Amino acid sequence: MAFNALRLLLPGGENGESSEEEALLDHEGGSSSEQEEDSGEEEGASGANKDRGDQYDISLPAQHLYLGDLDSESHAAVEEEATTPTIPLLCIPGRVLFPEETLPMHIYNPHVIQMLRGASSSNKPVAICTDLRTHHSQMRRPNQEELARIGTTAEVVAFREEDESDYYFGPCFVVRFLGRQRFKLLETFRRMNGLMEGRVEILPEQLLPPRPLQLLSCPQHIYLGCLATQLVARKPECTIHHVMQLQQCRNRLQSPRLSNSLCQVPPWVFKFYDTDYLRERLMEEQQMKTFASEDSASARLPEDIISLSYWLARRLPVDDTSKLQLLSIACPTLRLIRGLQILQDFTELCCNHCQVTITQKKHIFSMSVDGPLASYVNPGGYVHDTLTLKEATNLRRASRPSTEHSWFPGYKWTILNCKRCGDHKGWCFEATRKNLKPAKFYGLRRPALDLKAS
Repeated sequence: MAFNALRLLLPGGENGESSEEEALLDHEGGSSSEQEEDSGEEEGASGANKDRGDQYDISLPAQHLYLGDLDSESHAAVEEEATTPTIPLLCIPGRVLFPEETLPMHIYNPHVIQMLRGASSSNKPVAICTDLRTHHSQMRRPNQEELARIGTTAEVVAFREEDESDYYFGPCFVVRFLGRQRFKLLETFRRMNGLMEGRVEILPEQLLPPRPLQLLSCPQHIYLGCLATQLVARKPECTIHHVMQLQQCRNRLQSPRLSNSLCQVPPWVFKFYDTDYLRERLMEEQQMKTFASEDSASARLPEDIISLSYWLARRLPVDDTSKLQLLSIACPTLRLIRGLQILQDFTELCCNHCQVTITQKKHIFSMSVDGPLASYVNPGGYVHDTLTLKEATNLRRASRPSTEHSWFPGYKWTILNCKRCGDHKGWCFEATRKNLKPAKFYGLRRPALDLKAS
């Protein structure tokens, strides 16, 4: 039992540098290698290195190098919208996958491995569905999944099979998924080996028009003038003056300023039909400058409204219920607006057990091109949604530093627990090279945090 609990806490799993005995000894203040470890506390220490040095390559964590060499796989076929195919169903507790999001996993179930082999060889997608059970005792009950009705299809983009594993589970299938399309779960079927298939409906993205012309209330004299000019322009005696007059009239009716003045609804309604305005709002948000990362190449927001809505949704540190609500929104514009509301409302992140403040929203920043919130897996198969921050407080170290299986190459990790209640919150990452920037940052588990509104 203690061994399984430790595997849940460690990014690197079992290794010589961070054994169970060392972790317990360090948690009780037995380490004396550093003055900060003697006190066992992290009191608002900054993770940013103010000295000049080598800037970290944020493309490394997105490659998931800790998984080892993986074989690239051909892309799965994209299902047509509004169809109802029957595809393999993979239930993951406490994890919501969005389209265009990467999900690494270690699979030990031989039946699931066989299912993924078949899906990979036939270039078929896999339906990733969230198991809503949260308590560990409930998850141990087989064939009693509580599945969310909304999910995302995924394709196997890379994988590797291992005949032997470091743990006592037999062969391991290391895989990296990529989210593709939203679906609605209609029906489930269970095979004799316990695996599930689902009949799903591929959900389309409902795009709004650029500007709702039906909301215009055009004065009669403008409409009649435009109509008369069109009739004159069709006659043989039409001059260039008539054509220019017609073009000016059309431009007036299509201009945003005139649309706002002639509209029956308030002007702010029109702004939400404008993708450029929503993108500007996204960048104007004070903390979105850090969400987008300091790398100018990766800081560019997607131009497409669908990709932009998912770009924001998968970066929000919200719980699974809120993520499922965002995933269930069919219109990308409304999904983006809802994400902006969530981003604007919360200011702090606190411990989900004792509600002590852990960090501020302004300290969120990106250590990966995937954003400040990304999924990483340890050798035990536990997937951790990890939020990277520059500063954190009310945390206590609970292990010695280790570089084994580090999700961020060039950094060593140390387990962090809540100072008040002792619950596991995440890890402190410190650079192994002197000039690497940032010298220190925090990676906290998203399920261990609650949002606190202003």
